[in-house]
Amino acid sequence: MADGLWITPDRYMEFGEEAVNRKSLAREIASRSEAWDFTELIGLLPDPDPILTKRGDGAEILDSLTSDGHVLSVIQTRKVGTMKREWRFDPGKENDKPTPASEKLCEMLLADLEKISMFDLISSLLDAPYYGMTPVELLWQPGEGGIRLQDLRPLPHRWFGFGSDNKPRFKSLAEPDDGEELPWGKFVFARHFPTYDNPYGLRLLSRCFWPVMFKKGGIKFWVTFAEKYGMPFLLGKYRQGAKKKEQDTMLAALKKMVQDAVAVVPDGNTVEMLGGTGKTGGSHLAFEKLKDAMDKEVSKVIMGQTLTAEVGDKGSYAAGKVHEDVLDDYRESDQALVKTTMDEIATIYGQVNAPGVPTPKFIWFESEDPQKDFADRDKTITESGQVRLTKSYYMRRYGFQEDDIEIMDSTATATQQPGKQEFAEPAGFTAEQQAIEALVDHSLVKVDLTAVEQSILEIVRNAASYEEAMEKLLELYPTMDMSSLREMAEQSMLAADLYGRKVVQDDH
Repeated sequence: MADGLWITPDRYMEFGEEAVNRKSLAREIASRSEAWDFTELIGLLPDPDPILTKRGDGAEILDSLTSDGHVLSVIQTRKVGTMKREWRFDPGKENDKPTPASEKLCEMLLADLEKISMFDLISSLLDAPYYGMTPVELLWQPGEGGIRLQDLRPLPHRWFGFGSDNKPRFKSLAEPDDGEELPWGKFVFARHFPTYDNPYGLRLLSRCFWPVMFKKGGIKFWVTFAEKYGMPFLLGKYRQGAKKKEQDTMLAALKKMVQDAVAVVPDGNTVEMLGGTGKTGGSHLAFEKLKDAMDKEVSKVIMGQTLTAEVGDKGSYAAGKVHEDVLDDYRESDQALVKTTMDEIATIYGQVNAPGVPTPKFIWFESEDPQKDFADRDKTITESGQVRLTKSYYMRRYGFQEDDIEIMDSTATATQQPGKQEFAEPAGFTAEQQAIEALVDHSLVKVDLTAVEQSILEIVRNAASYEEAMEKLLELYPTMDMSSLREMAEQSMLAADLYGRKVVQDDH
């Protein structure tokens, strides 16, 4: 048994009566039953959502919010960004390498998932941020090689609650208040930012409740306002001395005119049409501003920003790019939620069918490589057989290290399949190309960029504030020899430009 504990990475404390009480380490101190605000629970933990608690509603009311067009739009925008990405399962690894058993287990899992609508499953998992959680039941059946997955079935969140131990329970017909305990291996829960105090998860839709309600109320009055002041008024003037019966006849004719746009009035009476715009002034703008303000609140709750939902007349490319980056951060959080849930499913699958074997891992394919355009261009150039790109070029363009690339022997290169070019010395270059490559290599050697980067990193790391970092960087700047870097960069760009012009001229 160890004689002490590592309190911090660099501090070791030995066990002792005055230093560490061993019994206290194994005892839970902060629990619900011991907390000062504890009230004895009857049944499941109450849902602590502040909006639903204050209204006295259940989580089922959140479904009605998706009837709002803007709410549905921003939800779809956030979800689709994740759902269009490709995914895969990789075999589990042992000592950084898959084993035959882990590869077989991964093949079994993928075979079972082919029978399941993964598109619908991932869509349901991505609903967890809006409802707090998405329960999924694992349906099993005996099959070849073990117990196979028959289905992964997302279930309504309102069917489940949590006990005082924070474990999920099923609100069954037999146990609607206390809930039934769930067996291991039958359920997984995708939860959005759960806490000890709120195991139900953070519901974004509940934060949209009041904006949607205010918006609906405003639109109701807006429609009434539009009906009242958007249509022209009919003003009937009866002749002096007209009797009550004649006045009623004229009023009936005006009412008929509102519906049919035609009317007959007694001789001597007149009808005038008055436009409603002169009476409304700017009042109608208040309703429009209320609607826009509530839509923006919903956009900020669901997507963290507004410009990807409504640009209006004040958007800019720079601001839009910043807002798009915020939305991407939200989508990355959604992808992490899906990955966590799918990894849990894979872990259960492995423990059921192959205990002890490394379990498969859920992987999102990376977004499109920003170097793809250069790679396609370089592939076309090298496959033409007229040009060979140098080692230094690949190191600069794709960020390879010195030991990442090996120069192929010319005889080995000749034995390669037709159309497949390997790295080679610049023997196949024209004199102009060699001059450009040599000049660029010389430019990069002339300035010690690593030393500059280290100096900047050291300043930022030791600065106590942004202002202090900026002051020290400005103090450092005059000592940097930037002239050689600037000179070499300008020469390189000029040489490349001149050579490009020459090639175009020769082709024509």
